[in-house]
Amino acid sequence: MLLKTVAAKIKTKLIAPDFDFKQSSKLRACLEVSNTDMVTALFTAKNELVYLQHYTFKPNEKINEVFDHLLHSEAFFSQGYASVYVSISNALYTVIPSSLFQADDKEKWLAYNHVIGGDDIVLSDDINSTDSKCVYAINQKLKVLIDQTFPNNHIKHKSTCITESLADVASKTHKTCLVHVGTESFDVALYEKKLLFFNTFEYQSTEDFLYFILASLEQNKLAVDETEIVLAGEIEAQSALYDTLKEYFPKLKFAVHNKTIVLNNDFAKLPNHFYYSLFNLYLCAL
Repeated sequence: MLLKTVAAKIKTKLIAPDFDFKQSSKLRACLEVSNTDMVTALFTAKNELVYLQHYTFKPNEKINEVFDHLLHSEAFFSQGYASVYVSISNALYTVIPSSLFQADDKEKWLAYNHVIGGDDIVLSDDINSTDSKCVYAINQKLKVLIDQTFPNNHIKHKSTCITESLADVASKTHKTCLVHVGTESFDVALYEKKLLFFNTFEYQSTEDFLYFILASLEQNKLAVDETEIVLAGEIEAQSALYDTLKEYFPKLKFAVHNKTIVLNNDFAKLPNHFYYSLFNLYLCAL
């Protein structure tokens, strides 16, 4: 019988000079999982990032199989950590007010907007800053692997962690549009003293990207020249995507990571807006 090969590739690998997995019981672990990427990170009790490994893989590879492959090939997955926080990054989510939420109705709420696959289970998060719930799906086999590998894990959806951070990145004088960029999709969060809108869009071109941002602003009656666009995630300052955005949005800037997180050595060379959602997963856990 032929064994299936998983083509997970390392995109970024940063390790502190004095790092040792023997310290694992004192470290806090973060793991961010999407359909195309997986990021693993370790933080000390003093909030210093000491380990970061970013894997990419093909969209047609099953996430549970990728996780299982890394579980048997990477030392990160065979350690015991003080705590483990996992972020699920997908478009299978919806946000509802806490006043309407009943735990037994999670599947019903999610089914209003999405088709729930037979291999999925439905979870929910508290979004404290908006007094709401994020209801989302996760692959059941992946959930079992996470629970078996890290029994002390805490799972949240990426949108929960980003929403909880909005007040910190919001403009003091203008409406705010946070654009969080992933490999094949991006999130748009609109904020004016409270969350106005949150959605995830797939894109293949710069035109797609621009269209969805403009449509989100128009739908919520936010004027382009009165809204500050804050960019986070996988977007380079020297890129066609950024150059196009500069032409359309007069108030454009990159997000800055929360200073609670300590970045030394090579970690300090990371652009401030990279790994924004991962860092907010960690901050949500504090």
